[in-house]
Amino acid sequence: MSRTLPLLLSLLFCLPLPAGAQAAEAKVADADYPGTIRLQVDARDIDRNIQRVRESLPVRPGALTLLYPQWIPGNHAPTGPINQIAGLVLHGNGQVLRWRRDSVDMYAFHVDIPAGVQVLDIEFQYFSPTASDQGRVAMTPQLLSLQWHRVLLYPAGYAASRIRVVPELKLPDGWPFATALERDDAAPGTARFRETTLEALVDSPVYAGRHFRRFALDDGKASPVRLNVVADAPELLDAKPAVLAAHTALVTQADRLFGARPFAHYDFLLAASDHFSGIGLEHQQSSENGQHAGYLLGEPPFTDYDLLAHEYVHAWNGKFRRPAPTSTPHYNTPMRNDLLWLYEGQTAYWAFVLTARAGLWQRDQALAVLAAMAAAAEHRSGRHWRNLQDTVSQGIIDFNDAPQAWESWQRAFDFYNDGALLWLDVDARLRELSSGRRSLDDFARAFFAGPAGLRAISTFDEADVATALAAVQPGEDWAAFLRERLDAHDADPLQGLARSGWQLVYTDTPNAAIADAEAAQGVRDFSYSLGLKIADKGGRLDAVLWDSPAWHAGLARDMRLVAINDGAYSGERLQRALLAAKANAAPLKLLVRRGDDFRTVEIAYRDGPRHPHLVRDDARFDRLTPILAPRR
Repeated sequence: MSRTLPLLLSLLFCLPLPAGAQAAEAKVADADYPGTIRLQVDARDIDRNIQRVRESLPVRPGALTLLYPQWIPGNHAPTGPINQIAGLVLHGNGQVLRWRRDSVDMYAFHVDIPAGVQVLDIEFQYFSPTASDQGRVAMTPQLLSLQWHRVLLYPAGYAASRIRVVPELKLPDGWPFATALERDDAAPGTARFRETTLEALVDSPVYAGRHFRRFALDDGKASPVRLNVVADAPELLDAKPAVLAAHTALVTQADRLFGARPFAHYDFLLAASDHFSGIGLEHQQSSENGQHAGYLLGEPPFTDYDLLAHEYVHAWNGKFRRPAPTSTPHYNTPMRNDLLWLYEGQTAYWAFVLTARAGLWQRDQALAVLAAMAAAAEHRSGRHWRNLQDTVSQGIIDFNDAPQAWESWQRAFDFYNDGALLWLDVDARLRELSSGRRSLDDFARAFFAGPAGLRAISTFDEADVATALAAVQPGEDWAAFLRERLDAHDADPLQGLARSGWQLVYTDTPNAAIADAEAAQGVRDFSYSLGLKIADKGGRLDAVLWDSPAWHAGLARDMRLVAINDGAYSGERLQRALLAAKANAAPLKLLVRRGDDFRTVEIAYRDGPRHPHLVRDDARFDRLTPILAPRR
């Protein structure tokens, strides 16, 4: 950097911003927006995945700024898909009103409202992706999901909770739907909903489909819980009794963990489809879930069976109790992710625990999942330079959603699984200090407590977390305990596993969770031997672990493995070569291709296949077994 550049930059930042550039950051009025927005969405064009939007917005003469939602709750990043809208036209009294996009904030649109215009009519189209390279596929000939934040503009200067909306949705003929919104009436092909706030609307997506079924998981309480499923075919809705029983047990076990339910009713929205993109997104009274087509039939992969538990836990952790930095007045105020290690990390922990307690996983499956999680954390060499706290910013850093070439070194969304391991350590420490009398269950029941029914948001900060832990188990400096693990470089992620009386070991016996993921993803996973994950088709290197034998041999992601020891590549051949190398001094010879270039590399590796497993440490008390046991 030249010596003059800092001065030039400082002068530049002192210059006034263009008119309207601070639109989204303007002061939010302590008042209701005058009037009610009427929003109509036509989602019937399932052949071309086009959703047509009409809005009527009460206005007054003068300058008006409209915002397209940018910071979507639960996404932890500015992900509003503004690139997928087009055809924006504004009318007032039948006349076209010209708009202009803000020169700094691309999500803000400015328009001057002439005298005499009391209602602004807005029209545009939202183009739901037709393929995954455009984004999440959420419309197919059989089903669709509608997220309201994608299909609306709203006036700047007001909190989302103080803007009133009357929504209406047109669906293909005969398609049932589910949503947490309260229904008003329905004309043929049209769903009308009661007036609500913009905040509640954005928090209440709609799932609809040709093949639909609703299962009552608990209709006997004042706050009923339902499972609403759309699927690719009707036979995929014939849920196995054991699968439904486990989902019912999930609701029961969550009650026993948290106590009162923080919602008036709850609707799991589930797409069982191999064409609809996977998703898991939390809302206060519902959740969006995308699973493989055979999910209700109990078909693999089982490793994803904690998804609904994860999103359900968020009704308490993240929606009712919310980190103060993420609680913003509207969707164009940046969120701060400082406390995602609790928002998502503890949610991931409770999802793991509740999935086991409910029987969605059998005990051996839960242990296999935990072993895979622990092994991934242990081999996260990026811990040497990047601490766990810093990973909470990953969603914002990873703005283009592109895969990382060296994820094990760069680190990614580690505040989920590494955060879960952190909370296992906290749970085990609580049990250790109290001789088993207290646990993280006690923290959850106190920290997320409140009256039954829909609750107003309750925010918290890091000091509140430490105070709540101290109330469960005094005498420990919980603030220091958490900070040590969050801020340290190269902190041991397996402390909680050891404190729970278990050890991570590697054997040549496959790990059931990793094998399950291999089949689902179409890969062969040699991460903990050679440091490779390889796509079944074409032998593409899907991942290379930093500082692994493959890394030292000069291999990198997206090369193609062509041959092994002079034979064509297959996963089975590489597995046999690893076994043979234990008794053979000769190095493995791999022929790899990058573009049009071929080369042979040699890896002197003789430890054979290595798959992670958990075994009991008999020298320590077993605290993991009671953690996973159902609460009675």
